Amino acid sequence: MPAPCSGERTIGEALDAALPAWRQAGHRLPILISGSSDWTLACARALVDDDTLWIGPDTSLSVRSLSFRRAREALGQEARQVVFNALSGFDPDALGAVAGLPRAGGCLILLAPPLDDWPTQVDPELARITPYPFSPADAGSAYIQRLVRLLRESSLLWRLAEGHPLPPVPAAVAGPVYTPDAGHAPCRTADQTDAVERILSVAQGRPRRPLVLRSHRGRGKSSALGIAAARVLQVELGDVLVTAPRREAVAPLFDRAAKTTGIEPHADGSLQLGEHRLRFLPPDVLLKQRPSARLLLIDEAAALPASVLESLFATYPRTVFATTEHGYEGSGRGFTLRFLPYLQSQAVSVHHHWLTTAIRWSADDPLESLINCLLLLDADPAELPGDTIIKTGPPTRLDPEALATDEAGLSELFGLLVSAHYRTTPRDLRQLLDAPGVQLWSIKTPAGQVVATAATQDEGGLPAPLAEAIFRGQRRPRGHLLPQTMATHAGERHWATLRGRRIQRIAVHPDAQRQGLGRQLVAALAEQAQTDQFDFLGVSFGAEDELIDFWRACGLESLHLGQLRDPASGQEALVMATGLSPVGRQAVEQSARRFIHSLPTQAAGPLRHIDPARLAHLLARARPMPLPLLDSEAWRQIEACARHQHHFDAALAPLRVFLPAALTQPAVVEAVSAQERALLIGRFLQLTTDDTIARWFGLAGRRDIDARCRQTLRHVLEALDIPDKS
Repeated sequence: MPAPCSGERTIGEALDAALPAWRQAGHRLPILISGSSDWTLACARALVDDDTLWIGPDTSLSVRSLSFRRAREALGQEARQVVFNALSGFDPDALGAVAGLPRAGGCLILLAPPLDDWPTQVDPELARITPYPFSPADAGSAYIQRLVRLLRESSLLWRLAEGHPLPPVPAAVAGPVYTPDAGHAPCRTADQTDAVERILSVAQGRPRRPLVLRSHRGRGKSSALGIAAARVLQVELGDVLVTAPRREAVAPLFDRAAKTTGIEPHADGSLQLGEHRLRFLPPDVLLKQRPSARLLLIDEAAALPASVLESLFATYPRTVFATTEHGYEGSGRGFTLRFLPYLQSQAVSVHHHWLTTAIRWSADDPLESLINCLLLLDADPAELPGDTIIKTGPPTRLDPEALATDEAGLSELFGLLVSAHYRTTPRDLRQLLDAPGVQLWSIKTPAGQVVATAATQDEGGLPAPLAEAIFRGQRRPRGHLLPQTMATHAGERHWATLRGRRIQRIAVHPDAQRQGLGRQLVAALAEQAQTDQFDFLGVSFGAEDELIDFWRACGLESLHLGQLRDPASGQEALVMATGLSPVGRQAVEQSARRFIHSLPTQAAGPLRHIDPARLAHLLARARPMPLPLLDSEAWRQIEACARHQHHFDAALAPLRVFLPAALTQPAVVEAVSAQERALLIGRFLQLTTDDTIARWFGLAGRRDIDARCRQTLRHVLEALDIPDKS
């Protein structure tokens, strides 16, 4: 089917005539082509050339192409134009990943169904956010309705629609001629030159004076890291290590370092100059091996858990933390709120540098502005007056379709979620608006500003045969995180049949915290879930003491602690819940009790690597458990260990039975310090080696360990008013 024409002018001719002015302005042209599949693809294929990247299905041309799922492999690359085929499905993450690829004078071409029809079409990409037993046809359309509205309202787009005449290409915004600054070679802007010098200052200067390097996308952050790394090798300061959430994220860094030094990379991607080397190691490998280096460069630091960043800085005193403020890679605000206060407390001084000058395009780029708007990449929480009690209304359930038409409210809500969580991607917005079983809640000021928000997901209620198959490890239906975790990892098959509502996300504005808004939200969620006849309200999160305290204050109890660390938070995932129905309350009570009773076995096995202080905190916040019924001989052994010199190993069995319940008692928690309780857990429940115990708790050796354990155990018995019967 032929591409649209206007008189004798084809779409390609119109674009070729317009792009020189866009190139001169340093801007990139967003193009929307909408219509039937055959017509739209014919238009797109009339535009592609050797410098085109095709994202999505249906390319039969000899151009570079990537599927949606592989789109992030293109991060750091460049192209004159990108074709994004959304005719048969829309992946927000893929669009966010490739929107930064076109250079000045290039374009991003979005292919879409007829705009009137798009919200009603079934989108296979929705399968990734649709829990069992729903299908993509059951999902909502609020997200695409918003997308269509914004595309229609945008004055930045060249819109081509089947059945309509070819419109003129929008005129480029008048301005100075765009010329990347060549006076700072190998850097391209003064901004980038300054960043390189600041990175070198970290490498050359005294330790514990880190640099925090922040930018929006397309400002040359990764290239600045690569140029600086090359300079460190050239002046023979020492080895340079690079880490990031993904190896492909630092490909531009290594490319720029290779070009700066003129060195061919080794097979593993590393660069060697003289005796010194530049190489990449994943964060977990880096912390395990701890190789020496003069400088550590952490790219996309905001996407790494704060605990990982803390450990890296403790190991490498000359570190650069680089992160993207807004964009696909993750939010810099979460990094700011969580990690920077710690860094400020541990470093001698913290230096900051912002890269603000775009390199591949000039300021006010229409494509960057449009993508930020479509995907809410620049969403921020509301501006609230600080140091005052914020007046608010009651928690309110939101209608996704109404929210999708309220740009200010949606931006505040999503910006709040982004700032409060480790990693948020563009797809998360679509899940919040369209996924079946999701509820959105908020608390607002009288002026309508969002100060707290929560999102929940309905889970469980699965038929008994499927629940049995999940328990046996034969099935893993999409979604249902909490019930499946309890059935497969905690070994309690009945949880998959219970109907529950899981709190996916909850956030309170930083300027409105410590006012009880989070607890108000949870109480409203529990009340609504009970009205809707659910059995439990639950949550799964990376276990941190502050979060454990919050959820316990909301009435939830610890049910299961995972053995693997969550990739986002860097902590083991903890399941907590509260019962809402008789069967739900019984299930929560039984699972909470089993969690405590199974702790000795779990602590010596899959939970052996966990900080004993974390286990001590969990026990301290657990519902007090009755002390075990031990025979007189077992009690005599425990007392002899505490008050005399009885050998601990001889009393190990009764100690392991006694301690989990004892450490939940309020009297023990109040009388015995957290460190002393952690010592007992490490020594008797986790069965940690003497060398490790001594290092963790600053003790001299086995004799010192035994003396401290004996003293602590005596304090436990005294707190419980257990008399000396010896």
